[in-house]
Amino acid sequence: MTNVFRAVFERPYLELQELLERPILRLRSRSREGSLELDPAVFREFLAAPWDILPSFQGPVGRRLGRGMDHPRYGRVIYSFARAYKPDLVVEVGSYAGGTAIGWATALKENGGGRLICLDQDVYAKGTFPTITRTNLEKTGLPADRVELMSGDSRLVLPDLARRLARTVDAFLVDADHTYEGALADLENGLPMLRPGGMILVHDVDRHFGYLEATPRHPAPVYEAFMDFVRAHAFDWTILKYIRRHLGIVRTR
Repeated sequence: MTNVFRAVFERPYLELQELLERPILRLRSRSREGSLELDPAVFREFLAAPWDILPSFQGPVGRRLGRGMDHPRYGRVIYSFARAYKPDLVVEVGSYAGGTAIGWATALKENGGGRLICLDQDVYAKGTFPTITRTNLEKTGLPADRVELMSGDSRLVLPDLARRLARTVDAFLVDADHTYEGALADLENGLPMLRPGGMILVHDVDRHFGYLEATPRHPAPVYEAFMDFVRAHAFDWTILKYIRRHLGIVRTR
């Protein structure tokens, strides 16, 4: 029944979103928290970009129709961020089927430079990472020698990766373990990779969404980890609320 519903309603629903999205986003562009001001080019690129960066995107294993949790808007804002800031080295943890990886990859290809490293433990839909992720990345046209896909638990892999990439990473996306402890560990473990002024992006900082990882002690686990992290390091930050489940951004020093 679920697949029948998707077949009948999902595409028209997405098409309606596409029709209404840009005028709504122009009104909602100020829907954010925090004092960090992003380069205005991010939002300009966001509005100008195709609604779906990769229409031929292949969803995760077990998802016959649609994109799973990889809404096109999320990938598009990542694309827009990379087009505006032109990072030379990007690391993301929690790639899933590649909904954000294709945003990075498409921008890096258009920028004419830059490398992408993706890390995932393949928890949510077994068999998705790295196989389907790689398939989607190949469709972007980014050369294979500019992409590295790493499998493993981010809590175990990130510390070594951070030592290898010490102070060279321009952008770091955190979207893996959504427990408070896991999200905070990814932020702290990944921080040594960032060059001064590098940016950290954190998905799922919507404190009003009912996450499965919520606990009585941490009812909004990723948001709490994000805020504790920025307070501990006195970093500038913002939260973009017009992105599904909200996107937090930190500028390091």
